[in-house]
Amino acid sequence: MVAQIELDLAHSYHANPQQDADYALLPLQMTFKAGGAYALLGPSGCGKTTMLNIISGLVKPSQGRVTFNGEEVTEPGPERAVVFQQFALFPWKTVFENIACGLRAMGWGKTEIDDRVNRFISMRGLS
Repeated sequence: MVAQIELDLAHSYHANPQQDADYALLPLQMTFKAGGAYALLGPSGCGKTTMLNIISGLVKPSQGRVTFNGEEVTEPGPERAVVFQQFALFPWKTVFENIACGLRAMGWGKTEIDDRVNRFISMRGLS
């Protein structure tokens, strides 16, 4: 799938932002084209995580919008993913169950899940 993400937004955690310092992201326009390599660099607190959360659909921008292949992003979707910096596994579940969790949420059947999860567990030498 050819993917293009377009941003035309600003974001503030304040109800009524009055100055630049009230914004996590000042107004920006940006296009990420398929096949490109992009990096977000900046000091702690400059809005990198806010931008990624907006692109993924986890946070709605306070102004403007994000589109993915021309469709507005309003919620998380399987075509976009975030890999969190913090530990993001369910410690009470097995390796198999952690991997299967997302597939179940997407409505995959038991046979498909078993085949896919076992293949990836084997590929990583975790059998």
